[in-house]
Amino acid sequence: MTNRLKHIFECSDHITEKQYRNSRTLFILDGCASTQIFTVTSGAFLSGLAYLVGAGTALTGVIAALPTLMNTVQIFSSVIYENRTGSKRITVEFALIQRLCLIMMLFVPTFMLGTKISVAMIAVLYSSAHFCGAFINTGANNWLISLVKNEQLGRYLGLKDSLTLVASTGGSLILSKILDAYRFTDREIMGFRVIGTLCVCICVIDIICLTLIREPKNVKHIDPLNIRKAIQMPLMDQNYHNVLIFFLLWSIASNFASPFFSIYMLENLELSYFYITSMNMIASVARIAASNLWGRFADSCSWKLVTLGSIYMLGLAYIGWGLLTKENCSYWLPVVQAVSGAAWGGINIATFRMQFAFAPVEHRISYVSFCSTMVGWLCRFFFIHAWFSICSMGKKNQYFKYSHGYHATGFYYISSRSYRQCIIQS
Repeated sequence: MTNRLKHIFECSDHITEKQYRNSRTLFILDGCASTQIFTVTSGAFLSGLAYLVGAGTALTGVIAALPTLMNTVQIFSSVIYENRTGSKRITVEFALIQRLCLIMMLFVPTFMLGTKISVAMIAVLYSSAHFCGAFINTGANNWLISLVKNEQLGRYLGLKDSLTLVASTGGSLILSKILDAYRFTDREIMGFRVIGTLCVCICVIDIICLTLIREPKNVKHIDPLNIRKAIQMPLMDQNYHNVLIFFLLWSIASNFASPFFSIYMLENLELSYFYITSMNMIASVARIAASNLWGRFADSCSWKLVTLGSIYMLGLAYIGWGLLTKENCSYWLPVVQAVSGAAWGGINIATFRMQFAFAPVEHRISYVSFCSTMVGWLCRFFFIHAWFSICSMGKKNQYFKYSHGYHATGFYYISSRSYRQCIIQS
């Protein structure tokens, strides 16, 4: 039994084309399964869970921002990954811990431990889950990249993004409907318990898919990598400087107000979980339709145009959030969500590919990890700035509080887009 498990986690130089194809399919299935767990422990679901145990708006926003802050651990994980010939075993083990921590969050209200202990437990579980996720993120993505030919990358990423979103949208609609049914009968705790049980079954499928994926051997360096080298190499590489600068601007743009979107819809617009999920579905449908188109366009024409066009669209969508009120959300929110969804279809595959494309193959993990770590620390600063800016305005004029963040975020996106043009042309 031990030898069989050891064989499952071994990497190989002799992988057939069929095994490559099956592994790429299993990565898509893994994405479809894991996104269900991530969906019910983020956004409106996370806000509802936090409010259920007594957390306030500001504290909920802080909890929602923890995943970005956890990116700082990636520079340490890169040393472990690059000193190993294979990354499959550690990736699967940490992925399992991550999923279990997220699922355990859904059962916290069941124990009725009081506000302080319950909020602390959710924060600890959420932090632990995203610590594990951040630790394996770059290694898992490098594992995925190693299974796809460069000329097929755009199409594959577009297809993976689309199918993952189809599963996420369908699953979140069902789960939100279940939660609303219990919420409107004052049994919200039971609702979280039911979706938590369903997520346990989904987690089993997810881990089985990850375990069955084959892994090519990584390049094992003669000189072991250490933290100092992992930091120095991307900083000394002139070709990677532009990528680092772009992601610095990107982190400002994408984290100034994003933790407060779900809170705004749930608390201030007083929308139901199902309505919020329905609006998110509009964004998902637009993203599903756009992802394949962006991917095909990138492979056949230009990654540059995909990057610029999608970021510019998202900047306009975020400015649109600043115009949103109770009176106009019935017709304005679907438009904003559709434009935002279409933009994210291109942004996700463009930014994913960008980090790996400009890094040397033998040190991709350490380069991308350093970039993520640097962005994580910067996000910590700008989230704290956003948090104090919004919360210091007090309880009056709630719409202005949030539109302040949305307008600023929109302009940051357009600024990032302008600088991105300089980067691509350099």
